Formats: sequence, C-alpha cells, structure tokens
Amino acid sequence: MTHRQTSATAALGRLNIGKYLYYTRAEFMRGLRYRANYWATLCSSVIITIIQWSLWRAVYSNTHSIAGVDLPTMMAYVLMGRVTAGFLAEPANLRIGPRVRSGTIVHDLVKPADLHIQLLFQSLGGALFRLVSTGLPIFLVLLITGALTIPDPKTIALFMVSLAMGYVTLFSTGFVSGVLTFYTKSGVGVEHLYTLVEFLSGLYLPLEFFPGWLRTVADWLPFKAIHYIPMAIWSGLTGPGEVVSSLVSQLIWTAIMVVLCRAIWSGAVRHLTIQGG
Repeated sequence: MTHRQTSATAALGRLNIGKYLYYTRAEFMRGLRYRANYWATLCSSVIITIIQWSLWRAVYSNTHSIAGVDLPTMMAYVLMGRVTAGFLAEPANLRIGPRVRSGTIVHDLVKPADLHIQLLFQSLGGALFRLVSTGLPIFLVLLITGALTIPDPKTIALFMVSLAMGYVTLFSTGFVSGVLTFYTKSGVGVEHLYTLVEFLSGLYLPLEFFPGWLRTVADWLPFKAIHYIPMAIWSGLTGPGEVVSSLVSQLIWTAIMVVLCRAIWSGAVRHLTIQGG
C-alpha cells in the first residue's frame, strides 16, 4: 500500500461515518418520544396545506397564468414544498449561539468528534423524522385526493438529488450563521436574517414572481439551492433542457457553502473566547 493510500485510509478512519450515524439515529428516535408535539405539528401542517391550496386556487380563479406560471405548476410547487417543509426547515438543534454565550461549547470541542460533521448528521436525523412523520402522510393524502401528481421517474430521481443538496446548503447556512456568534457573541441579529434567507430561497413564492432586480439578486445568492431548485424541478418550472445547468449551479453553491463552513469553523475555534462559564 502506498503512502497516499495509507493517508486516505487513515482519513476515512478518523471520519468514522458509523459514529456520526449514531447521532442521526438518536435524533430520529428522539422525535418519537414527543407524541403530543408530533400530533400538533402534523395538524398544523395539514391546516397550512389546506390554506395554501385554497389560497392559490382563489388567486388563479380569474386567470390562467401569473408570471408565466399556471395553476397546476404552482400547485405542484407549493404542495411539494409543504411535503418537504419539515425536511428543509431551519435546523433547530444547532444552538451554537447559546453554547457560545454560556460557555458550554467547550464540552463539544473536547469530544472525539468534529462538531461540524456531528451537527450535520444530528440535524439530518431530525429532518428525516419530520419528512417521514409529517411529510409522508401529507404526501399520501395529496396523492389519494388527486391534488398532487407524480412526475416521471427521471424527474423524481433528479428531484431527490437536488433535495439532498438543498438540505446540505440549508444546514451550511444555519451553521455559518451560528458560527458567526463566535465573533459577535450574540446571535440575535444573525438569527433574524434567516427570514430573508427563507424568502430568497423561494419558500414563500417561486422566483418567477420576483421583480427583475430581486430575481437577479436571488440568482446570485446560494439560497435558491435550498428550496427553489428542487421544487422547480418537481413542478416543471425548470424545463428539461435547464435541469442539468440548475443542478450544476446547485452543486457549485453546495460545495462553496461546505468549504465556507470548514473555513469559518477552523478560524472560529482558533479565536474562541468563552463568555459566561
């Protein structure tokens, strides 16, 4: 075995995916313990889905198309967005800001695990739980009622790839905003910026509804990779000839956000000062 092969093997050994998958499983199982919270979340998701379905039907009642988007396409975009809303929700278990402010971040840093990767897999467990427990029932009901139709297998495969990259970009955005509290020592302002991220990601409206200048801004930012690109692929907003370029753009932004996470995290650890403990 060459020296390069030995180094690669050692790197894989240090990563120890199995160890991090434990965090995924633990977070998934954690969701099963809070049944009241689950039923409340499911009921609220169903209500929001009904409201959005009714709202957009009313909006399109006197027109066939708005901003080049017809009603079936809009419904596919919005309803699949509701199905995946839990999976693409802001990771709530990062809590880097409170850890920095209280000083408990030191306990995470001394663990034999990379905190960035640990939080990625831990958040994935919560996202998968929400997708299975809330998204799947809504998806099945929408299929049975005919409110949502399934595209061809190729589109589904491309959508799943895009959805996975959207999750990584989402997590990276949350992680970067959390790590910034290493420098600001307060996450209040940074956390409030996430509403802007949601808007620019296409969560509330497809980017086709944005005015020209705002659409240009959204296209030059990574946030559309979180929600807009996956939903546009599923709904057909992204034409067959544009899917590859959209996925390449999403892959580039996902990679940039991962590299940014690693760079900011390394710098934050070197310059860490603890407040409060």
